[in-house]
Amino acid sequence: MYVLCDEKRVFLHTDYRVEAYDKEALVKGEKMKLLWKSEKLSKNLGKLVNAKDHLYGIGADLVAKISKVDGTVETFTLPEDLIDLFCTYSGIYLLGKTGLFRMPLERFSPAEIKRSPVSHLMEKPFSCLCASDDSIYVASRSQIYRIDKEGGKVNEKALTEVCMMLISEEGPIAIRKDGKILNMDENMEVLSTGEFDGEPIKAEYNVHHTFLLTSTGLHIFGKTGGRIAHISDSKYLSFSEGLNHVYLYKENGFEVASKADILGDNYQKVDLATVSAIVFTSLMLYEREKGVKVNIREKYGLLDIRVGDQSMQVEKLFFRLSKYFPEVFILFSNSGYYESLMEFGQRFELIKKQERSITLNRDLLDHLLRKHSAFEAFREDIIHLVSSCLS
Repeated sequence: MYVLCDEKRVFLHTDYRVEAYDKEALVKGEKMKLLWKSEKLSKNLGKLVNAKDHLYGIGADLVAKISKVDGTVETFTLPEDLIDLFCTYSGIYLLGKTGLFRMPLERFSPAEIKRSPVSHLMEKPFSCLCASDDSIYVASRSQIYRIDKEGGKVNEKALTEVCMMLISEEGPIAIRKDGKILNMDENMEVLSTGEFDGEPIKAEYNVHHTFLLTSTGLHIFGKTGGRIAHISDSKYLSFSEGLNHVYLYKENGFEVASKADILGDNYQKVDLATVSAIVFTSLMLYEREKGVKVNIREKYGLLDIRVGDQSMQVEKLFFRLSKYFPEVFILFSNSGYYESLMEFGQRFELIKKQERSITLNRDLLDHLLRKHSAFEAFREDIIHLVSSCLS
């Protein structure tokens, strides 16, 4: 049983199939509106992740790719059972008990899977992984490893009983079997801790909050580690958190909970139009202050940003901007929201798109630049941040 969501759909994996439901109908409390149901898979999936146009899942030795449009499925098997996966805008990281692998998103084939050269240097068996903009974090029986995305081991930390890991804008979040949750920085130094009861089932992080479903209910933690909200119910089987709602699943169907109701004063509304404006305003600010031309096109359905002969990695831009604008983290943590970046950019005339070329609306973005206080307060930091995404 596994639940996932993107901007417009809620996905449910159950009984060897993946189903997509209309998100708006669920929020309005209407009858569950099935959009599609996939063919029956040969294995049940233990985990699903979002990409822009597809879902990817693993179950034992099976790797599955499911179209978000109609549920069409592609699969292949590997010689090793997989226990975790993490999706970025450029590739998928797959974790077996004895190996870390990477596969490019655009080439779904076992022949394209490459084993990380540092796999043999780490303690085994592995248990889980997560990734930031430039690092991969892998947990084993008694260690957590930080690996740069080029494949070299950076450092390690002794830590036992880690069964799940998430990524925040600060660094990894480790969830342990003994009821501890640890918020860490990028170097795996512990920033804060929290405690929970029950057996961990599923966890997600977004905009300063960690959502953890256990056998006793849904626990929500803040950045300081303390539990700030809790829904007691042992019958929840899975969940997914969207921008402003949480989608919980029981055997008899979905329940939708408002984040505003759950979090109270800790609630921070996320508006996709604002997220889009922040991204494009940051690019305009960099262009103006540096006196350079930022060329933006779409390539393979994603932003292709270039300054001279250098290119900018969008996942780095999203991740690093979230340190100053927490709401932007949704674009890194769930690439299923990427379409909203372009949709709202065009709807509110932040950008103009002609075929594959994208032009910034500098007059409107200049207005937003003056209106949002963070741009003035962190002007130099944001310019440096954007510059650091070029390679």
